[in-house]
Amino acid sequence: MEGSSLRKFPRTLLDRPVELHTRRGSIRSNGVPGNLSSHGLYVHGQDLPDGLPVRVQIDAARPFEADGVIRHHGTAGLGVEFTRFRAGSRERLDDLIEELTRKGMPAA
Repeated sequence: MEGSSLRKFPRTLLDRPVELHTRRGSIRSNGVPGNLSSHGLYVHGQDLPDGLPVRVQIDAARPFEADGVIRHHGTAGLGVEFTRFRAGSRERLDDLIEELTRKGMPAA
């Protein structure tokens, strides 16, 4: 796992579309994989300012939704920390991480 000794929470490759909703509108990330952990995600190709609140949606068999905040942004993408889970979403996130891990998605 790349950088595993520096990470608090293990990550897995996320190969699903992600939507980030802000007060300014929505951004959909398709195609380019990011990564996912129990506390946040990294999405390639987006550039939003640090501290911006977002609502995260991940397409899956059981869609995942949570509130979050941008903790890191750069030219390659951005990191989102989950701050509040929608009803049932914590379990959906755990299921999605388990599915991706079983599928053999490499850690990112």
